[in-house]
Amino acid sequence: MRLTVACADYDRTRPIISGLVPIEGCEANVHCLDFEDMFVRALTTAEFDATELSFSRFALNVARGSTPYIGVPVFLSRIFRHSAIYIRTDRGIREPGDLKGKRIGVRDYSNTASLVARGMLEDEYGLSAREVHWIVGDIDHAERSVIRVPELAPGFDVRAAPAGHLLSEMLAGGDLDGLIDYQPPKCFVDGNAAVTRLFPDHRSAERAYFERSGIFPIMHTLVLRREIAEQHPWVAESLYRAFAKAKDSATADLWSPGALRTSLPWVSEEYRSTVDLMGDDFWPYGMKANRNAIESITRYIHSQGLAPRRLAVEELFAPSLLTT
Repeated sequence: MRLTVACADYDRTRPIISGLVPIEGCEANVHCLDFEDMFVRALTTAEFDATELSFSRFALNVARGSTPYIGVPVFLSRIFRHSAIYIRTDRGIREPGDLKGKRIGVRDYSNTASLVARGMLEDEYGLSAREVHWIVGDIDHAERSVIRVPELAPGFDVRAAPAGHLLSEMLAGGDLDGLIDYQPPKCFVDGNAAVTRLFPDHRSAERAYFERSGIFPIMHTLVLRREIAEQHPWVAESLYRAFAKAKDSATADLWSPGALRTSLPWVSEEYRSTVDLMGDDFWPYGMKANRNAIESITRYIHSQGLAPRRLAVEELFAPSLLTT
């Protein structure tokens, strides 16, 4: 079967992109794309048979009944988001609870990074998204002619930034109390003394969070055109096996104390530290190992006002892969 596949360039996808790991039974035309471009194309024209996609955007579209795709439990991007929360140093913010009543900027209220950061703040520190004033806008440079605010359940204060205003500049100038973004904003990178991270030692906070929750947050999932999954269930299974094999190959390269295969001096020591905390399969694919992390996303989408009901995990993924 001919299959168009889109994904970003990661160590865990490179064997798929290069053809070193084939997708069994398929003649795959693999597109290696920047994920923002890939998401736009997947969400507007659905031009790929299988594609990497924002997990929150995909789940929201499933809730709305507006996606031609169904999920494959291959999680191509995962990251803890404690490091993504930036604050002013002059607003009396000493701990997460101090964000109550504050004005916090986000690039997109519904993107997975801000969704997961808000969910963690509520789960760990009791800070509800309803207790914060959210300002949506571009971060360091103008990207959109119109800033759109999603329709939400009552009780949430989410509004667009004033026209022509960038969130990084608003944070630097004191018009915001904080900012959530997956990339460090320019005001932080430039060393503005009035801006710091909410969790300065975010690595320790993230490790402690994993120890308590067992969640390694999912950002992106692989999806497959629903009609293909329904007519040819083996295609979803082939995709799953191929991407799992590619990921295992990349992970194996991290433990190479004899001769480093990755150009980072202490990569083997970091690998051992990660395994000690998270187990041998610290970047798992499949349903069983990820149910807790998947359910956290569906819970956040509902609790943060983005969907009128909480999705069942089984609604999101191909039936042939629910037992993986």
